[in-house]
Amino acid sequence: MTTPLKHIISTSPSVRKRLTRDLILLVLLLISVFLAFSYLYSKQVQKDITQAIIRSAQKMVIDENHRIFEPISNNLLLSRKWAQLESLTPDKHNTFNKRFIPILETLPQISSVILATSEGDEYFFTRDGENWLSRYIKTSSNDEKRQTVWRQWSSNNKLIKQWQEETSYTPLARPWYKLGLSTNKQQPIKWTTPYIFYTQKKPGITGVTRWTNKNNVQFLLAFDVTLTDVVKSLASMTRNQNDIAYLVSPKGEVILPPDNSHTIKGSIKSGSLYSPGNDSNNYIIFDSVNNWLINHSRLSEPGSFSRNGKLWWYQIFPLSDYQNSIYAGVIVPQRKLAHIINDNIIFILSAIALLILLALIMANILVNKYAHQLKDLPKTSIRSQDFSNEIYHLLHQGESETLEFKSTMRKNLKTGKNGKEIEIAWLKGLVGFMNTHGGILLIGIDDDANILGIEADEFDNEDKILLHFKNLLSQHIGLEFSNYINLLINQLEGKTILVIECERADRPTFLYHKNNEDFYIRSGPASVKLSISKVLKYVQNRY
Repeated sequence: MTTPLKHIISTSPSVRKRLTRDLILLVLLLISVFLAFSYLYSKQVQKDITQAIIRSAQKMVIDENHRIFEPISNNLLLSRKWAQLESLTPDKHNTFNKRFIPILETLPQISSVILATSEGDEYFFTRDGENWLSRYIKTSSNDEKRQTVWRQWSSNNKLIKQWQEETSYTPLARPWYKLGLSTNKQQPIKWTTPYIFYTQKKPGITGVTRWTNKNNVQFLLAFDVTLTDVVKSLASMTRNQNDIAYLVSPKGEVILPPDNSHTIKGSIKSGSLYSPGNDSNNYIIFDSVNNWLINHSRLSEPGSFSRNGKLWWYQIFPLSDYQNSIYAGVIVPQRKLAHIINDNIIFILSAIALLILLALIMANILVNKYAHQLKDLPKTSIRSQDFSNEIYHLLHQGESETLEFKSTMRKNLKTGKNGKEIEIAWLKGLVGFMNTHGGILLIGIDDDANILGIEADEFDNEDKILLHFKNLLSQHIGLEFSNYINLLINQLEGKTILVIECERADRPTFLYHKNNEDFYIRSGPASVKLSISKVLKYVQNRY
């Protein structure tokens, strides 16, 4: 009886040196990968922390927006319902004032209220210091110049004074009028994009709603909201003095707070509504807006830009799903982690040096401790560059649990004919190898380790051999197991030898033949078929 694989792998000092070298190189490679990963990870953490701050600031801005605009929208809808029930018209001044003075006092973010009709009549009501100011326009289709009646009211709705003037102003030409005509049940309120208010000369947006009376006259009720105070409120929310929050229109027009102290080179429209322009690098908000305008499709994603050698992150987003007429932006500087590394550089370098030293010591200990066990590892492959010596070595060892010899691939040497039983015999060996520890099948070698070659199989060329092997593998084992099998074809003493290398499979492997599924394992130099009960137990213990 041969001693299987006893001297296949040498444990000479040269092998230990190579193993030690390879382990050291592996450790150094792992350390390099670790350092590279640590660097990339720190950069990603740096980015994630900054973007987390952006998301937090974004949430704060959106929450503040809800706090400001939700009461406005609710009151606008309630006021529309009240105006319908009261049949409110622009000429009912006292009734209008009594209704909306409490709203304007409660919600100071509303700067003015407007009631207009599709016939061109309008009643406008706003603050005037501690008093109130109204404008009433009664139009005729034939009048190019319209008569405007201005009235000043006391805080308790008493008329203080009144005057008249002619104007070419008409509500039908204002931005909120056409938008209001497009409101519907799904969108009972619509908001304009930022524009300059006609009377107050301040930037703002207008929320408008609409209804139709029994005479088919369209009525529009609108609330003006100035944005300078809103953006001032948003700017005061930032947690860090370097963080910035601002408002911007879909066109990229920036609304600055009224107490802005920056010198602006961008073109001013009026009332702190700015278009950045191309020469706006003097102001960081304009940098972010210009960057956003270039990448407008990235509305929902954070962007970044550099300024004075520093990386800044920003995000511009709609203030709400229903209010895409105005966007908000937040800007934060990328948070620096470099000081953490600099403060601990000596410790980090010492730790790396210690890690390398420990790796070298452990590599040497492992080689010396486990080198004697290398000879017991099953051999499942050969070195093709030393084919002849490898085969002779295997022939010297003889058949074992991981090595089997077969004379031919398909020819029955006794009958001189191709026989299916010949193919099934060595296929059993492959299945047994994959279900046990792996192994090597040599075809062209008889049971006594004599070199016969497979010339008796009468294949026309090597391609035919490979095709026949692939077909048998597909038919009786499954091509999904081809990753565990490697076929080598080479010459030894002028004869063709097939070497089939098998790895241990990570799942059960069966031999399919004549409608049967058979399970084999290796036991010594033989492939043993297991019963169903033993298969279940074997698979349960092995996998």
